[in-house]
Amino acid sequence: MGGCSLFAQSVYPLVPGITVDSILATKPNATKIAMESVSGHLFYTTVGGDIYEVYIPIAGTATDSLRYTSADHGITYLQGLYFRDSVMYLCGNIWSATTGIGKVVKGILQPNGTRVWVDMVTSDPYPTANSSGDHGFSAVNLDPAGNNIYVSSGARTHLGEVRTNGGAWPGYREVPLTTRIFKFPVNSVGVILPNDSSLIDNSGYVFAWGTRNAYDMAWDGNDTLFAIDNSGERDDPEELNWLRQGKHYGFPWSMGGNDNPLRFSPYDVNLDPLVNHLCAGYVNGWFADDPAFTPVPAGITFTEPVRNYGTVADFFRDAVTGQVKNASDEGTYIPSFTAHRSPLGLVFDKDSMLASPYRGDAFVLSFMPGGDSTGYSPISPFGGPCPFVDSSRELVQIKLTYNSGIDNYTMITSNIAGGFYLPVDAELTGNVLYVIENGGDIWKITFPAYVSVPEIQNTSDVIVYPNPFTKSTTIKFENPEKDNCRLTIYNTFGQIIRIINNITTDKIVMERKSMVNGLYFFQLRTDRKIQSAGKLIVE
Repeated sequence: MGGCSLFAQSVYPLVPGITVDSILATKPNATKIAMESVSGHLFYTTVGGDIYEVYIPIAGTATDSLRYTSADHGITYLQGLYFRDSVMYLCGNIWSATTGIGKVVKGILQPNGTRVWVDMVTSDPYPTANSSGDHGFSAVNLDPAGNNIYVSSGARTHLGEVRTNGGAWPGYREVPLTTRIFKFPVNSVGVILPNDSSLIDNSGYVFAWGTRNAYDMAWDGNDTLFAIDNSGERDDPEELNWLRQGKHYGFPWSMGGNDNPLRFSPYDVNLDPLVNHLCAGYVNGWFADDPAFTPVPAGITFTEPVRNYGTVADFFRDAVTGQVKNASDEGTYIPSFTAHRSPLGLVFDKDSMLASPYRGDAFVLSFMPGGDSTGYSPISPFGGPCPFVDSSRELVQIKLTYNSGIDNYTMITSNIAGGFYLPVDAELTGNVLYVIENGGDIWKITFPAYVSVPEIQNTSDVIVYPNPFTKSTTIKFENPEKDNCRLTIYNTFGQIIRIINNITTDKIVMERKSMVNGLYFFQLRTDRKIQSAGKLIVE
């Protein structure tokens, strides 16, 4: 199916029972992928602001079509994409030579297929470092109830060093609008974020602090929010964090569980085993002794990353000897992933649609290809550094367990599929995971389904009429307490094709829309319990 890219021709399963198929070759510089539940179509974005809709026929070749550009939504450096029902949420930046503006917008679908674009949040212009150092507004997500929207704003520095941007910002390090997770009401319109510490930190919009580049966030089946984060040029581990209100995750004083050496003067980078002398940070002098490095503010306690006990993505470099070691072989853990993997595409099987041993677990990709013991790889897109020894080009399964002794999670990891090149995002729907690469392919990974479809007939408390139906049908059910319900429609492959949230009545009229003729299944859930389930027939 579809095309294939130069480097991504060899994606393959690493465990039995999983299939991998190429869907199509994407346009260059793809950033995020998500499914609109109303149409059942995938959409993907490019960093320049283009948004493509993907059409996957039952038989034949998949195609993509340009639907929206930066001229529509107003974001010229687009990084974040999220759908809730048919509403599209985007975040990114508008960069100029020395300043940047962060933006969050939503596109409300109209009957004719166009969208009405609403500016939800716009930041004041804030000082940039340069085009490669600024991480910007990179991820957007909604809470499961649909009440609040979460936005990640990354660092403007690599490790908290002074970045003047050619002298435009003398003495500047991080600024109030960077290294934070923001939280806004979902109905926000025209919010202006000031680049002022006292105003922004007392605005009620800051959810968490100290994230360097939380490029992706995801909720698990218990409505717990997690984010992945990377650590920069030094050989510090990359992070998976349990995001909680008011917590600080360490940057720039701590990265991957390691203290930032710039905190401690005098510092001689040539004596630091965790700095590769070929990396841009060393060459450009970012690791210079820094006596003026800002001390840790009083009263701040850092929240540690999730501990990875292996057996994969758990290599680390010994801070004394410089030797590369494997945490699980050493009987210890790493917080959380091998340095420079650049974890992306975090997803959870939050609806428990996958069969054992995957049910309810998380999955994550890694952007950078693996290298040798020095962190060099001939296929690195930036010349390094890359993950040392770690092959890295896999889809990793994560089994999380809460540990009350540390009030945090631990994880066990394993490889599911390998051979990707620069994967940037993933979307899990039903038992199918879609992976998109930067300038490569969209891949379809099919897992065994726990229950491919709800295998029960219409129960006595639900009436569907007409059924079969041609244009629309009415689903009537018992809801005397006017509980908040969710209707989920599946096809016969167990894939979710439509979700309708926030139902507080006792009936819903469902339009056929893009549903083709055939058999479908539905579930009605209240408070995560299946109230009723049954079959629908479209003819």
